[in-house]
Amino acid sequence: MLAKGNVKVTDLLHATPPAIPEGSHAMTQLVELPPADPGLAPHRHSGPVFGYVTEGKIFFELEGEEPREIVAGEAFWEPGGDVVHYQVSNPDPGSWARFVAVCICAPGVEMITMLEPEEILARDHLRHPSARQHQG
Repeated sequence: MLAKGNVKVTDLLHATPPAIPEGSHAMTQLVELPPADPGLAPHRHSGPVFGYVTEGKIFFELEGEEPREIVAGEAFWEPGGDVVHYQVSNPDPGSWARFVAVCICAPGVEMITMLEPEEILARDHLRHPSARQHQG
């Protein structure tokens, strides 16, 4: 934590992102999920994404990681590229979830690409064992 005068800065997350290609740009988004909203279908981002939950909680799953809840005041990140983001939903039936995301977008690639059902099935073995949808 850094404190100078009345200013207080608290580190929320330390991550080493992958290399960022020349010509990339950054985008900051406010994402708002209504109560009990299932969120986006499985997708990937063209570059790393850094986020901070400002209100409520989200259920978050990246390929290879155990799904987890992230609550207001906590930060998260994902590497983007080939790593699939399976879930970002609002598990709370009584309140909204909101988070700010800073996305680094690779040049010439859409910031978000939705997966086709065939790719979701083909990559199921890469999910955390607790999140796999198919046996095999």
